[in-house]
Amino acid sequence: MAFFSFSLSDNSFSFLSKQFETNQIYFSKNITLWKELNNKKKKIQLNFIKHEIRTKNNFIGKKLLICLPPKFGLGDAIEYSIAIKSLIKSQKFLKIGIAFCSDYYFVFSKIFDFSNVYPLAISSKEIDKYDTVFHLTLEIKAFKFQKYKRSNIALEICKHFNINFHNFRLPIKAYKKKLIKTLSVFPVSTSLIRSLPIAVIDTIKKNFDQKYKIEIFIDNDDYGNHLEKLYKKSTVIIKKPKDIKNLIKEISQIDFGIFIDSGPLHVAKLFDKPGILVETSVSNSILLSNTSKIKVVKNTYKSKYCNGPCGLVDIFSYNKIVGCYETNKLNFHSLKNLKNLKQLQRRNKKEDNSHFTSNPVGCIKKINIEKIIQSINLVLKEH
Repeated sequence: MAFFSFSLSDNSFSFLSKQFETNQIYFSKNITLWKELNNKKKKIQLNFIKHEIRTKNNFIGKKLLICLPPKFGLGDAIEYSIAIKSLIKSQKFLKIGIAFCSDYYFVFSKIFDFSNVYPLAISSKEIDKYDTVFHLTLEIKAFKFQKYKRSNIALEICKHFNINFHNFRLPIKAYKKKLIKTLSVFPVSTSLIRSLPIAVIDTIKKNFDQKYKIEIFIDNDDYGNHLEKLYKKSTVIIKKPKDIKNLIKEISQIDFGIFIDSGPLHVAKLFDKPGILVETSVSNSILLSNTSKIKVVKNTYKSKYCNGPCGLVDIFSYNKIVGCYETNKLNFHSLKNLKNLKQLQRRNKKEDNSHFTSNPVGCIKKINIEKIIQSINLVLKEH
């Protein structure tokens, strides 16, 4: 876990437009900032830079600083935010701050309208305004295995603080049934075991492009770029929002979404958008617990080592084999007893992504395309 402190001896250094005061101690979890500060070629004037040890709290005070992990996705950012909204509504705390949300500052500060947000780093001067520094992934036991057995992030936080969960919706105009003209497909996740296979996209296109416009939302990762090349000369409209702000704006305007477990699903729920979820490795009971507008196509895959959905967030490396529970002939109960979970994440992501694009894991390979088409038709009739 990246957590470090540093202090600068001159003010010539800036990072992502952030200026730092000289001789002030800062704390951060931003891995790119750590690398930049340690870049010997740039001769940055440092008083010091060092790793810090996160410590658990013996008691929880009234002024809470929530420290987020160094890497998380858009969906996680929304789940953290919903939980923090619930914390604020509970009135248990006089002050709540949020540290280390770098990539998702827009979500925390603009969408959820939080104050006291420290995206990149926080100074010791600011930390002193809080009596409790709370590292989410250290304090909440269930988060230790989130990569391997996903649970409901927002509910886990509410449970830990013994508060009621409050769902969150963005203010929208009163919903009126309207003619659906466009189907928006969101096939890309941060992992290929939670992404929509090309065969499914092709079948959606084949079945619906005579009656509806089909648009596919992608980002700048390997799978997204592959889809862009594949469909750029077709009737499919490729949407590639330049940033989080534009992605959220685009999702707010869709008619109907076809989702997998990824950030856009969580954004769509904020706007109460209709659609379907193609369940992959994470259960719809977690992903759709706070919406009734999005229906599910269930993953019913079974093998000796797993039952779909297995809860796995991404593939992992075990005994030099990369894959899922079935690929590695390992179940979750055996995995959680391994001494070094960090070793499971040591792999060549680019090579692995290329391999699993054309050689998907069992539950993705056996995905029920016919059932997906039936479900889309059924939900479209309702709207």
